[in-house]
Amino acid sequence: MRTAWYYGFMNNLLLTQKSFTTSDAVVQYWTNGNVGKPAVFFMHGAAMDHKMFDSQYAALNESYYIIAWDARGHGQSRPVQGKIGLHDLAQDCLGILDDLHISQVILLGQSEGGMIAQEVYRLQPSRVMAMVTIGASPIMLSYAKSDIWLLKCSTSIIKLWPYAHFMNALALKTALKKDVQQYAMQTVKNISKKDFLSIWEGVTNVLSYEGIAGMHITVPLLITYGDTDTTGTVRKNNQRWKAYEPAAELAVIPNAGHNANQDNPQFFNELVTAFLGKIRP
Repeated sequence: MRTAWYYGFMNNLLLTQKSFTTSDAVVQYWTNGNVGKPAVFFMHGAAMDHKMFDSQYAALNESYYIIAWDARGHGQSRPVQGKIGLHDLAQDCLGILDDLHISQVILLGQSEGGMIAQEVYRLQPSRVMAMVTIGASPIMLSYAKSDIWLLKCSTSIIKLWPYAHFMNALALKTALKKDVQQYAMQTVKNISKKDFLSIWEGVTNVLSYEGIAGMHITVPLLITYGDTDTTGTVRKNNQRWKAYEPAAELAVIPNAGHNANQDNPQFFNELVTAFLGKIRP
């Protein structure tokens, strides 16, 4: 296990870097070492990395055991090794929790990360204490054929799209704030087009016409999305999710795009801190 240090670019928070090795991947992850405090596992979105939660680490550092990763195929967990399907990513998360001897965890995921969190819950619901999602679609709901068709078409479109132009368009669509757009641009730039397509295909294969019959999330659930998020059908999907899980809390992050926690960190941090304050181990 490799140990190194990481200082968040928006704060001076010190995190320890470690690695988790499977038969076909080496996944880099970070912790703040607050063993014994409630654990929060941060899961970034597709093509992003652990740095997208810098402001959240600072807000939760004192009271929580922070765990964050670069999911396989992302950030420092490259090049892509093995599969990048939702099930494989969820198994990586569970493996890291086993390595850290964590029996229960709060999952906080943005976009694809929120989908991974749901798959972790599906596999081991007793392991999850609570869940927070940002711009993530629910994996258990059924989707219209038109929505699935558009998802499948997006992969073909990206294949034909000049990658430099695509990266710029993706960064602009991801966030409102210039510094967040620049972060997204730089992070995506570090991933080859071939690897990005592997990641994206993993995302597009998650949602289906049938959904997952009978799946409900019965732990405390906070569903959030940015008020200007125009990514796919995220807004509609989150509103449908709230109707499906009436006990869940739904919050719209003002002045925020898809990476809503980065566009409006103060609002998001206050929201999450209040939500987590109600969770009892």
